[in-house]
Amino acid sequence: MRTIKPLILPQILLALLSLFALAACSDKKSPAGAQTGKGIQHELVVIDEGRDTLFYINERNPSKNWLVKTGLPKARDLQLIGGGRLLVGYDNGYAEYNLADGKQLKKYDALSGVTSVRRQPDGNTIVTGVDLRGGKGVSVIVLDATDRIRTTTVYPGNYVRLMRQTAQGTYLMACGNEIREASTDGRYLKTYPVEGFKNMWKAMRLPDNRIIASAGYGAFMAELDADGNVLRKWGAKGQVPDNVNPHFAATFQLLPNGHTVLANWQGHGPDHGKSGVQLLEFDKDGKIVWQWSKADMISSLQGVLVLDGLDTSRLHDERNGVMEPL
Repeated sequence: MRTIKPLILPQILLALLSLFALAACSDKKSPAGAQTGKGIQHELVVIDEGRDTLFYINERNPSKNWLVKTGLPKARDLQLIGGGRLLVGYDNGYAEYNLADGKQLKKYDALSGVTSVRRQPDGNTIVTGVDLRGGKGVSVIVLDATDRIRTTTVYPGNYVRLMRQTAQGTYLMACGNEIREASTDGRYLKTYPVEGFKNMWKAMRLPDNRIIASAGYGAFMAELDADGNVLRKWGAKGQVPDNVNPHFAATFQLLPNGHTVLANWQGHGPDHGKSGVQLLEFDKDGKIVWQWSKADMISSLQGVLVLDGLDTSRLHDERNGVMEPL
């Protein structure tokens, strides 16, 4: 049996250490969210509805993580609005936060019943909710850059959660058990009822006119064709491990690689941290390829915004499916 000379061992060890160092450097230089030697790692912001907190998570550099108490009732919507700022929609309006440290920079609180907020390239802000400012129905208010009301449009209905704009200039609204597509002048153009949707949370359209939606208490993700027919469902009970505990499919985001990241909300109140896996990434086949859940730090995550590779100096939206600058 051949033996290695003692003088050679330090050289071998040095070579191995060099390889490890190179691998570590490769991990640090890989794009956020990429598959690295440490697995998929993300940079993201989440709303913990159960504990009324906003949490910035940087898996590649945890020293940058921050957690702040918001004091915002029913915080639900998130948007990257440029200038290193985050827009958070909540019951009374919206607030803006510094992404670097979580400091609140602005707060608008003149309304009640807001469920979704979207900043526009011209500086206007579109606010969606139910019975806003005395209007009876699903209300869409456009605020100018100084928060003065420019227009108010009211649609039939008594329930809405997130609203997303489409590339066609329409609105996709999450309304109970169906998606409603609306024009900007107060008309519903089309409805997409889906069996199993219950208090559905969000829908968005892709360039080929497919729609992806989260089912709320239906606790699954769905892909529809242009006519509203269900093409596939994923993330439901029986399709994921039992410990995931699908409870409420809330905010999701489509990534450039076709994966979806979903917040699996677990219920109202501060004590749901041990209930289910609350952030999930599914590949194109519906397989879980990444997950995040810290029982001692969270209760019930509802909103998620993945920041991987995004230019935080620019306004972003998802009118074409993936998050991109406007």
